[in-house]
Amino acid sequence: MARFASAVLLAAALLMAGRLTNAGPSTTAEEVFWRALLPGSAVPDAVLQLLRPATTTSPTKRPASQGVPASGGARDDDDDDDHSFEGYEFSYDAPIATTRGGGAATPTPTSPTAAVFFHEEAVRVGERLPLHFRAAAPAALGLLPRGVADSIPFTTAALPAVLALLGVPPGSSRAAAMAETLRTCERPPPVAGEAEEARFCATSLEAMVERAVAALGTRDVRAVTSALPRAGLPPQAYTVRAVRRIRGGASFVACHDEAYPYTVYRCHGTGPARAYLVEMEGARGGGAVTVAFVCHTDTSRWNPEHVSFKVLGTKPGGAPVCHLMPYGHVIWAKNVKPSPA
Repeated sequence: MARFASAVLLAAALLMAGRLTNAGPSTTAEEVFWRALLPGSAVPDAVLQLLRPATTTSPTKRPASQGVPASGGARDDDDDDDHSFEGYEFSYDAPIATTRGGGAATPTPTSPTAAVFFHEEAVRVGERLPLHFRAAAPAALGLLPRGVADSIPFTTAALPAVLALLGVPPGSSRAAAMAETLRTCERPPPVAGEAEEARFCATSLEAMVERAVAALGTRDVRAVTSALPRAGLPPQAYTVRAVRRIRGGASFVACHDEAYPYTVYRCHGTGPARAYLVEMEGARGGGAVTVAFVCHTDTSRWNPEHVSFKVLGTKPGGAPVCHLMPYGHVIWAKNVKPSPA
């Protein structure tokens, strides 16, 4: 155990020396891996940012962003200016959908200011959508090298040791958010049959790519992300200017970043779905944005208490439920040739 702890501490020290100084390489090993495995798919800009996190960011503090802490509880004294674990989370088996990084606020049936869930009819040219693209708050350490990530235990049982290693105070909101991420990643499929859809958490870029490829059954895939400013945009109405269907077969793999000191992606098969890239222009300026949307066409296995049904006035198995993909979240799609006209 002592040898293991020493190895992890050494790995962390090496990481800090390379990731939080200006000594980083121009091309990372993760980029080389991506280009070798997926030569036809560019690394999304938001993912590149995670491979080269800000050199002035400390390992347990990140720039503040807007919103309510994902832990849902009171903030600790050491968290006064730290909203590092805020953002989107989409969980279809849970009744509550909270928000994590770079997108709109959690909706309620009586909150018209910003939307997360939509009817598919809303993703049409000329429609107006109330949205709030929040400032992204990515994990301070970004995507760890695979060897380092694999050396750090990613289990609830090992959490006390990991808190000590990463300098996160036990009992803090950051520790609570980390515990919730681990519980989410360790949660078994909630209903019979859901095991047929991929569900996994990835602690490195290589793990995310390999498991997404395995879930889709082919290496001929591409990564699709929203083109959004990392600094966010003020809440406003956006007019849909163009809609492009993301070709990828009948289902996709969606990956959402989770609350952790380093980047953890929670990925899942979408089940039957349609996906779109939607070009929109805000009423208050700020330029055009292109946002990825996923529309789930079969919600029959979702929790009947899921907030989307309350917001949209529908029920499991009813009309498709659509949601946007925030900054840094990834849709994995098969490369499917268009059918001949």
